[in-house]
Amino acid sequence: HGTDNSEDFWEDVYDSPMADVLRQYEQWACTQNQNLNERDSLETVRKQARKLIVRGLVAVTGKKDITMNYNNYNTAIIETYAVKLVGWPQGVKFISPSNIGTVGEIRKLRDALKARTCYWAALTPAEVKLHTAELDACRSAGQVVRQPRKKRSDAG
Repeated sequence: HGTDNSEDFWEDVYDSPMADVLRQYEQWACTQNQNLNERDSLETVRKQARKLIVRGLVAVTGKKDITMNYNNYNTAIIETYAVKLVGWPQGVKFISPSNIGTVGEIRKLRDALKARTCYWAALTPAEVKLHTAELDACRSAGQVVRQPRKKRSDAG
């Protein structure tokens, strides 16, 4: 129940008691066969996932101006900052949330980040050494470990 003023508002403006409007809303919501979380748009959930990933990265590194780099994650994030994202959901490709194409997949990622089943972790010195050795082995084998940046459109 609301205050007397808020109840008066509903009756004066909508010519209906607040309780009736709330009952109608509840009936409408039930007929939608979705809860409010399921009604999230693709873009809204993408923004939420991006924000959770970057906030976690800032928290684990202590660097306020850091940005996530999916293309060069192994070198730009793991190798440089000795941190990694643990528990990325199965069936969701490891790419920027901006590029995840279905609401189901992005919601899976967002929910894992919210539940902290997907989280940032600092690597131990032994894990850093192992990761660096793996990258060095790939480099020695001639594999491209770091994606080159795109050439700027205004470059001469």
